[in-house]
This record gives sequence, structure tokens and C-alpha cells, in this order.
Amino acid sequence: MIICVSDNAWFRIGLKEIVQTCPKEKRELSFLSFKKAYSILSDFATDSPVTIIIDYYIADHGLLLLLLKLKRKNAFDNILIITTHERIVDITENILLDSVADILIDNSESREKIGRFMIKDNAGQIISKSITNRTWAMIKKNSNLTHREIDLMPFFITGKGNKEISRQVDISEKMVSIHRRNIYTKLHVDSLTGLYNYLTTDIKMS
Repeated sequence: MIICVSDNAWFRIGLKEIVQTCPKEKRELSFLSFKKAYSILSDFATDSPVTIIIDYYIADHGLLLLLLKLKRKNAFDNILIITTHERIVDITENILLDSVADILIDNSESREKIGRFMIKDNAGQIISKSITNRTWAMIKKNSNLTHREIDLMPFFITGKGNKEISRQVDISEKMVSIHRRNIYTKLHVDSLTGLYNYLTTDIKMS
């Protein structure tokens, strides 16, 4: 099953054409608007593999955080996000997109890559890959952040409080606070503003 979240009629038509050209068995394709996606995906449950395709043309951190929460519960098989180059290079957007998407595609080259994705996805051959902001990639590689701290970064960078994060990720508020302090310590900052300034600076790390 494939669920596409898009408000763009032309995107929906193009995706439908791509899916119809895929070999082997035909998969059910459903479309949701961004508004409907919140309510339907929040209660979504199925035993069958589900691929989510997002036409991410405007910033919607709420939807990305919802998908991240559902992804932790293994609700989906793969999440493909098509977005603009401007969103990919924005550090806050990129941290969110990098955390949520199994495949992240710049819309300037989307049709060819979506076609390849659908063929591989149909055959169960997907390899997780996304486009990461250069600064964020260097931080993940060199800052000694744990997997849990990297997982929580999308929530911190979008300004979520410890209590709200605790509800989202099912760990105690105290542990969220500890992870937040650890991130600040490792990146040598003392506040959310300091963290954002650090992430938006072109840092050269050894």
C-alpha cells in the first residue's frame, strides 16, 4: 500500500502514472491532503507494508514530528519525501527531514528518482539514504553524540519542551532533560538559541 500526502493535483497525477508503470503486482495508492493526514495517520494501523510519499513543498514540522513518532512504532515500511533545495539546505528543516525520511529527493530531479524508488520498493530493495546538510553531517560524524541524542535533536531544534518530547518518544521527562544537557555540553552551548546558532554556523571540525 502507498499513501501519498500532497495538496498538488499535478503531483498526484504524476505519481499515479509512475506507480502504474511499476512492474510486478499493482499496489493500492491512496491520497491524503496535509489537513487530513494529521487525523488519519495519527490513528493509522495496519499489518501490511506501507510506503508513505510526502510532497513537502511548505514547512510543516508538526507532520514531520508525527511521522517520526509513528516511524518509531514501525508503522511504515518506507518514507519518501520530495522537497525543494531550499528546504534541504535549511539546517532545522534538514535535521527533521534527515530523521524522518528513508529517501529524501530534491524536486528538481524527482521524477527519475521516484521511478527508481518505486521499482526497488516494489522488490523490497530499498536502501535508506537521504541528503544531509553539510554542517549537520559533520556534527553527527564528529561530535560524539549518541544515537538517542541524534534522535531527539529534531524535537529540540524545533523548540519542543521536555514534557512534550517525553510524551512523543515515551521516555521520562528527566531523561529528556539529561539528553538535552548532554547535547549542549558536547556542542559547547548553554541554550536553545546557542544550539541554533551553532547549527547554522559553517563549522569546520577536525
